[in-house]
Amino acid sequence: MQKKITILLLFIGLGLFGFYTALKSDDAIEVEKSDVPDFAAFNDVTAKKTAFFNYLQPAFDTVTAEVLAERALLTQWQAKTTLTAQEQTQLQYMASMYKVTANNDHALINALLLHVDVIPEELVFSQSANETGWGTSRFVKLGHNFFGQWCFSKGCGIVPNQREQGAAHEVASFDSIEASVRSYFRNINRNQSYLPLREIRSELRKNGEVIDACALAAGLINYSERKEAYIAEVRAMIRHNSQFWRNNENTDYSLCAAPKPVVTEIVAEEAIVLPDVITLTPDSTIVEAENSDSTIVEPNKVADNVENDTATPEKPIKSAVAE
Repeated sequence: MQKKITILLLFIGLGLFGFYTALKSDDAIEVEKSDVPDFAAFNDVTAKKTAFFNYLQPAFDTVTAEVLAERALLTQWQAKTTLTAQEQTQLQYMASMYKVTANNDHALINALLLHVDVIPEELVFSQSANETGWGTSRFVKLGHNFFGQWCFSKGCGIVPNQREQGAAHEVASFDSIEASVRSYFRNINRNQSYLPLREIRSELRKNGEVIDACALAAGLINYSERKEAYIAEVRAMIRHNSQFWRNNENTDYSLCAAPKPVVTEIVAEEAIVLPDVITLTPDSTIVEAENSDSTIVEPNKVADNVENDTATPEKPIKSAVAE
């Protein structure tokens, strides 16, 4: 009898321990996603980049196909005088997803075409590499977060180790890389912060030009608190890794070129010729001066800080999932 009671108490204890462990979600053991490669294990830089881009490629292609399918529907509806009830339902769903409103169907379609469009792989992959330290960030390993996106409800993601006191954001966690890429696309395509990118893209469309990654990068001014420095870094990564892009012949790399150094020259004033003999008067003042040649200030040396394409894995990112 005593043996049975002992076994029963043992089972109860184990059950309570499991329940207690489940409740301690904040202190839960961090488990890496098994499908994410260990990019930090690569010693060869080219092999590491190839593995990173190859891992992103299928998810990028899937999400791009989804966006193109949505855009094709909008283009079809744009040519119609009236929409069917089913088409109107689809249109309203799309408008809700992209947070777009308008007075009538055709105005809504035109407004949506600004939002529903592609993002070049060069820009997507370069941003991802920059935000995650080439896939070595713990947010990639634990939550498939390849773009540093934030969320704002407790338990929605991973708490950053260096989160400021009083901050409530978390780094979003996704079930798959496809979900991460899809969230990134929708963030860029609907968040008001990235309206500049969408306007650049729309202007390129209107002029029949290629949707150029280097041009669109200028629209990421609000993606990071580093502003222009962030844009310059992403553009440098696009330029440095041009051999990896499938459509690199369509990219205008001159837009991604490093800025020219600024040369500042101090022009000497016209020399003052002193007479051989100076006659002093009671009111005269002697001013001593050293002769000096004109000086040319050396040009600023612009370091290409993305030569090694490194990034700090846990640097706070300013890309929000919830607008």
